[in-house]
Amino acid sequence: MNMSAIVVRYGELALKTHSIRKFFTEKLVENIQKSLLAHRIEGFIEEERGRIYVFTDDRRALDILRNVFGIVSVSWSEVCASDMEEVASTSVSVFKPGNSRTFAVRATRHGNHGYTSQELAAYVGERILEKYPDLRVNLKNPDKILYIEVRDRRAFVFSDKLKGPGGLPVGTQGAVFAELRTKDDAAAAWMLLKRGCTVFCSGNKEYIEALKAWGAKDSRDDSGHFLAYVSGGNDCRKKSGAPVFCPLIGTDDAYKSGIMDFIFS
Repeated sequence: MNMSAIVVRYGELALKTHSIRKFFTEKLVENIQKSLLAHRIEGFIEEERGRIYVFTDDRRALDILRNVFGIVSVSWSEVCASDMEEVASTSVSVFKPGNSRTFAVRATRHGNHGYTSQELAAYVGERILEKYPDLRVNLKNPDKILYIEVRDRRAFVFSDKLKGPGGLPVGTQGAVFAELRTKDDAAAAWMLLKRGCTVFCSGNKEYIEALKAWGAKDSRDDSGHFLAYVSGGNDCRKKSGAPVFCPLIGTDDAYKSGIMDFIFS
């Protein structure tokens, strides 16, 4: 049964009502599918109880999903049956101590199993110590953590949680237009993408291409109907009868620099 999957976590979507959460998660799954398709990556997606799983053998998908708004974090995992012995065997193969001197196992479960989360963590920890006897267990401040998520008949084993951009899935809010003349304009457009807006861009080609990796669209593809304009400046007077959003007002250079790192990394 062993296979690979990316565990996708989303944050504020889980706080919505059931119908709104369903709409948002469906849009997030759709955006994930589009991102994978754009890079010709094969895989299939499952969504259940606060998690999205992307089953694929292509590790490029990990970095691609870190550019999808709505995703809080991702983990490359190995998937196995929920049998304790198989979970332990998979965990030992996944765990790589590197230069670590201490470690901990964090296990969670959903469903009915013949063991508790604590029993599973302890058993896996014993198996790891058999292979790496120089290691020590440190539950409070370990050098290395192995995570196990047991979901009914399957278990997902991983050792890293990579941060995503968070926010809301692109396309869950209205359409806005951004004229990208400066990097501040690009940063402002990025902030509107993060809040779920569909952003159509024109102007600097480099900025347009960078933002397209985050879900923005070229203005040549637009329908001409925008709820608002977005600007990196501070002049929020209406333009062509529509409001102008200036999300960088009140931000400092360090905050803008952080956004630039996201956009152009």
